[in-house]
Order: sequence, then C-alpha cells, then structure tokens
Amino acid sequence: MEKGKPENTPDWKEYYERMKETAPLVIHYPICGGGEECIFVCPFSDKIWEVVPMKVSLFGFKYKVRLRPFMANPENCKKCYICVQACPTGALRPVEKPVRHPALVLLYNTLKLPFKKKYGVKFVFRKEHAEKFKKNN
Repeated sequence: MEKGKPENTPDWKEYYERMKETAPLVIHYPICGGGEECIFVCPFSDKIWEVVPMKVSLFGFKYKVRLRPFMANPENCKKCYICVQACPTGALRPVEKPVRHPALVLLYNTLKLPFKKKYGVKFVFRKEHAEKFKKNN
C-alpha cells in the first residue's frame, strides 16, 4: 500500500465511476469491509479482480488509504453474481441497482447475514477473510 504517498492515491469515487462506466457491477466503497469475500468466491477472480489502494472511509469512519477490490477487467465477468451474494455488507451491486441509502443497506445486510445459507456468518468470519480485513484496513 502507498502509505508514504496518500496524496497521490485516488479517491474511492474515481474507482466507483470507472466501474459504473465499464463493469456490470459497482462497489459502494464506504460500506465495503475489504475482506475480499467477493474475490474469494469468484471462479474467474484472477482474470477480473485486483486489490488497489484508494482513499476511503471504513463504514464512514477514519478516511484514509485502504486496499479494496476493483473490477480491473470487467470484460471477463460472466455475470453470475456469485460475488454479489457473498458480499456481507451489500456494497457490491449490479450497476443498475446502486446503493442509495448506505446506512440502511449496511444494517439490512448485517441483520440478514446469519440467515444466508451459503455465504453467512461462518463464511465471512473465516480466517482468510479476517486476515484480509486486517491487512486491507
């Protein structure tokens, strides 16, 4: 991460706008936890996703440079939306359904998380996701 040069690091809105223009998905980065659950479940992750430094707050607190997923090669996306289902915070969405009320989306997805069958609490709190969260924040 570019901790030495945070002034040169792009703001999260730049990445959001780039995804909005070219990708089938967008990430509302202020509610993205950075655990990389989306990348972990994607069958084509190495051909689509990158983790990049950007200026962003974590759930609205402590605005600083953090590592976040970015769809660098959206043309390789098969639009299966497995990554959207795995996102524990609701930050990752189809481009036609962007986050409008971040606090409500975060609250709703947090309350829904224990009831998700495949990508529930046990999935989010796996060791590798906890380590990614610590590293990326």
